[in-house]
Amino acid sequence: MTDDGCQQRSGGQPRVAPDFAQHNVFSAMNTYAGIDVGGTGIKYGVVDEMGQTVWEESVPTQADEGRDAVVERICGIVRRIQQRSPDILSVGLGVPGVVDPDTKHVQAPPNLPGWDDVDLLSHIRQITFKPVDLENDANAAALAEAHMGAGTEHPNFLYATLGTGIGGGVILGGRLYRGPHGDAGEIGHIIMDAWAREGARDPRPFRTAVLEDHVGNAGIVQMARQAGHDVHSVAEITDENVLREAGRVIGIGMCTAMAVLGVRVLIVGGGVSQAPYIIESIEQTIKHRAIPTIAAHAVVLPARFGAHAGLVGAAAVGRAVVAR
Repeated sequence: MTDDGCQQRSGGQPRVAPDFAQHNVFSAMNTYAGIDVGGTGIKYGVVDEMGQTVWEESVPTQADEGRDAVVERICGIVRRIQQRSPDILSVGLGVPGVVDPDTKHVQAPPNLPGWDDVDLLSHIRQITFKPVDLENDANAAALAEAHMGAGTEHPNFLYATLGTGIGGGVILGGRLYRGPHGDAGEIGHIIMDAWAREGARDPRPFRTAVLEDHVGNAGIVQMARQAGHDVHSVAEITDENVLREAGRVIGIGMCTAMAVLGVRVLIVGGGVSQAPYIIESIEQTIKHRAIPTIAAHAVVLPARFGAHAGLVGAAAVGRAVVAR
């Protein structure tokens, strides 16, 4: 624990994002701040240009305190980063929900109540003169994997991040595809049960029977409890059958997403992906259930950055601003 209570660990035409890998303006000493805002926790720290984490800390999001409290918490994190690492070249943020490609407002993240339309960048720019940018968290992680991680040899892939929710990032031709309105890749909202009663678990119709409701962190914990286990997180689950079933359900969702996109490569990251049997079960399901042209050539890879993908991806978003 640090002195401020933080947990510390060391260690149409498609709309595309800038390809910072094509720029050669960095030195080995350059570092970039990343802030990965999640529904449960906020990871933040400093990353070098090779994707190595220089330092990392985390605090609880405490989303139930409301939008303004979380925004102020993020601003406090920016201040702390600048105090500890004043030589960073930029600040990048990965956020849940849709990021409007024109206004850069954060829109409707399902795990952050009250964030219907938030201009987070304007708050951050009031407290730092460093270049700042933000991106959907899964998109940010996909960028990191594309340019520094498991996707460097795969110009076309779907990135899936498994955690509190399930997010996705689409890389086509080596570049991030956001869609015309910034909401491409929202694979956590794939509807898994057309006959589910609306409002049974969440009053919002768009959240009825979606993939991340079934096999986000809470959904997998619920599966384990139904199997008789007293657990509170995926990390506590040791039942192979539960973990393989979670992977199977995730794999079915990925079959749908990969068929829509026509991609053969899936890269899987996020905290839940670190659980045993998950990725293996996803791959087995895709090769069994995907359309034959995809199943025969499917490649499922663990993300290089694993549970750190969100942080490294956020730093990559800020790094891209410097490269422009």
